[in-house]
Amino acid sequence: MSNFQITGISSGIDWGSIIDAMMENKRAVETQWLEEQDKLETRALMYQELVTNLSNLQGSLDPLKRESTFLGKTAEVTPLGAASSPLSVTATPEAEINRYDVEVLSVAANHRVAGNRVDDAASTLGQSGSFELSVGAFSVNVEVASDYSLNDIAKAINNAVAQKAEETETAPPLSARVIDNTLIIAGTETGTENMLSANDADGVLEALGVVDTTSSFSRVLQEATDAVIVLDGLEVTRSSNTIEDLIEGVTLEVVAEGSAKVDVSLDAKPAVTAVKGMIDAYNETLDWINIRLTEETKEDPQSDVEKKWGLLKGDPLLWNCKQNMRNITSRARYDQEGGYKTLSSIGIATESKDFGKSGKLEFDESTFMKAMLENPGSVKDIMQSFATEMADFTKGMISRTPEIVGGTTVKKGTLVNRIDSLEQQSSRIDKRIADFEARLEMERASLEKLYANMETRIAEINYQSSYISALLEYAFGSSSK
Repeated sequence: MSNFQITGISSGIDWGSIIDAMMENKRAVETQWLEEQDKLETRALMYQELVTNLSNLQGSLDPLKRESTFLGKTAEVTPLGAASSPLSVTATPEAEINRYDVEVLSVAANHRVAGNRVDDAASTLGQSGSFELSVGAFSVNVEVASDYSLNDIAKAINNAVAQKAEETETAPPLSARVIDNTLIIAGTETGTENMLSANDADGVLEALGVVDTTSSFSRVLQEATDAVIVLDGLEVTRSSNTIEDLIEGVTLEVVAEGSAKVDVSLDAKPAVTAVKGMIDAYNETLDWINIRLTEETKEDPQSDVEKKWGLLKGDPLLWNCKQNMRNITSRARYDQEGGYKTLSSIGIATESKDFGKSGKLEFDESTFMKAMLENPGSVKDIMQSFATEMADFTKGMISRTPEIVGGTTVKKGTLVNRIDSLEQQSSRIDKRIADFEARLEMERASLEKLYANMETRIAEINYQSSYISALLEYAFGSSSK
């Protein structure tokens, strides 16, 4: 950039334009540096695209490392003689594949009792004294004042229960509420072992219609009952409708009385979904690598996209990445059952198109399902081994964890380390340009000073010349007269 200046007043020469032209000529080298910098930054951005692809691949491997992906079980309930199922069933990987006959004879229920309806739940009842409510070993004493309403009594019960539960570090086993101006007391747990009982020493509950003179409940809304089921001919009683201790890895949730057949089978869907997700991420990565390795350079790129073409053609880092990925997928793996097997033996193979040059994978779901049904443990071992090795490889490429090498801190990941190196080279070009511009400014200042001095000398010479001319004209002009 030229400075504002008026030059050549004495000499008639536009020194400012001359200096500007000289500076621009010297700046020609900066164009090459900027082009080099643009390539470095574009290359770094392209490597970052590969980092993203490998990161997606790494994430797709996580489900393949989990045992439950391959050994998961599903339970199907078929009701007999009814439209709705009497129970729901869930199964964990530990469950055995089997069929069970289940009959629900009774559903576990909590104990619920009620008192008489009052005209206004917020009006004073005039009852005072105390009573005791119990569930098993849990017992709480409730104090009632004469100015309490039905709502106040319900709150007093809940407050007393909450305080006792906090002191004993247990869950509150009962609660009270008012519905339609009626006090309802209910156990929070099901089963006969969680029945409510009362001791109405001062007759407060009797006055409310909750108990009779013997402290027996007058109005039972629901009896406390146990869940009773017959499993393959064996009758079983539990206090809860959630039964987890009958069949290993199987949880029964009793819903209603009735009969059903329960089939526990292998759930292969998570494994199929996980394998497809991995293959998609794997193939997207190889697609990107294959394109970058073979695309030709655009001679006169008109867009940022065209600038990328050919920059990574034949790039050794990409070749190594592709080769490592292919080696990992083709390697035989020990399945702890029958020796060494490859991914292709369970339906995951390199596509045959173009003799497999792309390295991309294709998935034969029927072969995979057959392997899963025959020996899901073997499939699990093979896929876990593959996923672990592939995850280690991707981590080695994209890990940003710092490490010290030769006294310098670098990233562990080969690819991110390369990106850092390119960004550092770009930064050095910025510094080179800044230093070069500083030198140009110094040179400009020197030239401006030089030419300014020259203008001063020319001005002095012009002045002397004019002075001499005036003297000569005066001398010769006088003599002629």
